[in-house]
Amino acid sequence: MRIGFLTSTQFPDLYEDDRLAADELRLRGHTVEPIIWSAPADLDAFDLVVMRSPWDWFHHRAKFRAFLESLSSVRARVLNTPEQLLAFADKTYLPRLQAAGVAVVPTEQLASSELGCVPELLSKHGWTRAVLKPAFTANAVGARLFAATDASQVVSELPKDGEPWLLQPFVPSIAGGELSFIFFSGVFSHAVRKRPRPHEWRVQHEYGGESTPHPPSAREIDEATVLLQRSAPGTVYARVDAVEWQGRLHLMELEVVEPELFFRHAARSPALFADALVA
Repeated sequence: MRIGFLTSTQFPDLYEDDRLAADELRLRGHTVEPIIWSAPADLDAFDLVVMRSPWDWFHHRAKFRAFLESLSSVRARVLNTPEQLLAFADKTYLPRLQAAGVAVVPTEQLASSELGCVPELLSKHGWTRAVLKPAFTANAVGARLFAATDASQVVSELPKDGEPWLLQPFVPSIAGGELSFIFFSGVFSHAVRKRPRPHEWRVQHEYGGESTPHPPSAREIDEATVLLQRSAPGTVYARVDAVEWQGRLHLMELEVVEPELFFRHAARSPALFADALVA
């Protein structure tokens, strides 16, 4: 097969982690080529197109959404499916899943014109610390952590550009790390723990966070599997980001569009990913 890995101008030769998966596919006789999502390309020339690292998308949100919509008309098989990519392209899926009964870290979606209600909502829920994040972002860009007593000041500083915001309680267990569970064709592959650096709450490496292999318990695997099955069944790849909250795992984010899959932390995972793509 001729396989295209969608990437960005940041990683024209693929992100280092994805090269492990590309190498595995090439060992099996397939051709793997990087495709920069924002540049003209003939996707019909490929048998399979896989979303991997278009990680500048949130700077070009309208263009990226239009690109996702265009994928439904290409000849190549697209993974995950264009419908799944569109459904999870921004974080407004969190309140949707919460309303459907999925164990999500409690989330309130607010229009920018409703941000003045934040102090009242914190009082209503009894949240003493909270996080406000744009619904359309990545890598915690624009997210704010604050005490309830500072809510009015924080809200006054936020842009009122019409984009929705998500309000969540701060989960204390994040200090010990956020857990990421990687699945291929709905089957658990491996897990990592993403820890923030000291005196930081964001786990992304841009803020000094680090990821390490995590040997999950049977309970954690079961709970992460349920989160995926109830949220996005039928995905070829998915990453369930979860934290302990009230005695069980709760979903922080469900990454089915362009997640880092941490192949470097699990030696067998490139082969499992390749199996899922080929199947």
